[in-house]
Amino acid sequence: MNDAARAQFESLYAEHAGRVYRFALRLVGEREAAEDLAAESLAEAFRQWEGYRREAAPETWLCAIVLNRWKMRRRKREIPNHSLQEAEAVADTFRFTDLDLARAIGALTPELRAAFLLVKGEGFTHAEAARAAKVPVGTMYFRVHAAVRRLREALAPGMACANPTIEVTCETEN
Repeated sequence: MNDAARAQFESLYAEHAGRVYRFALRLVGEREAAEDLAAESLAEAFRQWEGYRREAAPETWLCAIVLNRWKMRRRKREIPNHSLQEAEAVADTFRFTDLDLARAIGALTPELRAAFLLVKGEGFTHAEAARAAKVPVGTMYFRVHAAVRRLREALAPGMACANPTIEVTCETEN
């Protein structure tokens, strides 16, 4: 890798390493595993840097790498499942304290969780999220809608949502 390419990657790393870690933490829910996943994903991005064609935004490309590494780890069963710790870690990344919502996010199927976190958590458009997940845009719309619907069902009346930007409507019955 030449010096110019290395400098470009270092700039990308400085700008997006925090986002990569946060996304990894939201996916795996455990800090140590998220650190490993983020480091592994950034190392993979470094190896692939010269082949990056810039067809996708850098953050989309990086999150796609994280998502692919996460899927590989899940297939190998290397991702631990600590429900309370996972809920607390996910809640911390959204800066809210509603552990019920964090648990509900963690209980989504891997496909729905990834779609929800890409669109609602990371703020990607459905098209960007679809590119990262390597699925059609219509599939991404369906998955996000299904995730929001399941979260609403899990957080039935009587629950209070602390983060209205997630667009999961929860109201307290009076």
